[in-house]
Amino acid sequence: MHNAVPILALVALVWSGAAWAQSPLPAPSPALKTVEPNEAVPLPEVKTAGTVQYVSGGIPHEQLPAFRAARRDYALNIEIFQRDGGRSVFTADAQVRIVNVKSGELMLESKIDGPYLWAKVPPGQYRVVATLNDQVKEARVTVKASQSTRAVIVFPQAQE
Repeated sequence: MHNAVPILALVALVWSGAAWAQSPLPAPSPALKTVEPNEAVPLPEVKTAGTVQYVSGGIPHEQLPAFRAARRDYALNIEIFQRDGGRSVFTADAQVRIVNVKSGELMLESKIDGPYLWAKVPPGQYRVVATLNDQVKEARVTVKASQSTRAVIVFPQAQE
């Protein structure tokens, strides 16, 4: 009798699978749109914190061209990566703070939605402090009026 239960379960699974395969699938909701191959995804919505406008993201991969195209429109381009073996990979969910070195003013604090955070900050010197998995990394940058400045922060490989 113990062997009958798995056999009955297998028969029920096969039978229900055959019935499922024959029934038509419902039409997908327009709200559940997926990215088509080679389809570009626009930048995420611009957010504002105090006087700083910013965007964060870079995931899905199809969003990268939009971020590259917008790089020059934002004075500060922050990129966050994490080591994975011998390479750096995209990461998301880092907490990022941008602090004006001269005044000590916190310009922006945000959890980012991908590896990129582009911010419109005035010219000056800034500390970029990123936290990921209880690890803190910092970069110091000088933002000039005529060009965008890039800050790259790479976290060590996550401990398992």
